[in-house]
Amino acid sequence: MGNKLRLKEEHIGYLSNQPEQGMGYQIVDITLKNGQLLNDRIVLNSSYLKLNESEQIDLDDIAKIEIKINSENRS
Repeated sequence: MGNKLRLKEEHIGYLSNQPEQGMGYQIVDITLKNGQLLNDRIVLNSSYLKLNESEQIDLDDIAKIEIKINSENRS
């Protein structure tokens, strides 16, 4: 089911003020300090980043979190 990482308070505060894409979750893009992008990731309750089984990142590796906007996915 994957592992979860509790985000820093600054990220939680930002996400708490953003819309949810579904009940209790948001879809985000994560930019790491090394330039790596983690696209379309799920954050639960504005607090927990859901990682793939094999991913190991440290909170300090996160440079930016951006909320995804669903406008292109409307049918």
